[in-house]
Amino acid sequence: MTALHHLIIAVSDRDAATRYLVDLLELREPWENGFFQSVQLDDHVVVNFAAPPVEIQPQHYAFLVDDDHFDRIRSRFDAEGTPYTADPPGRRPNEIGVFNGDGTGRRLYFSGPDGHMLEVITARYDDVPQRSRSGPPGS
Repeated sequence: MTALHHLIIAVSDRDAATRYLVDLLELREPWENGFFQSVQLDDHVVVNFAAPPVEIQPQHYAFLVDDDHFDRIRSRFDAEGTPYTADPPGRRPNEIGVFNGDGTGRRLYFSGPDGHMLEVITARYDDVPQRSRSGPPGS
């Protein structure tokens, strides 16, 4: 088995960034983890937020959520006036993107703490070539 265990996101205020993610993704309580403020996603991946002296370089992080959660996030953004877009360059503001050929897989991009480009999606990519898919060959 190969799986992502944890990642580190550099932010200017690790507590505020953690609260933002916990609130948005409806996660369980974060914890102090040495240098980090940490939170665990439903798939057990741990997100560690690190504050300076680390260098902050905006990155992209996508989170898989169910359809109801996606709708709550979009409704919240609409109510708060939080900008989002259907595409990474931002050419389709306040629209939802669809990324699978069969019309499934909704997504929206938005700016998170310290300019990180965040994304929420409702499905996994269905166009991963068979030879590149995880799991036993032929599965």
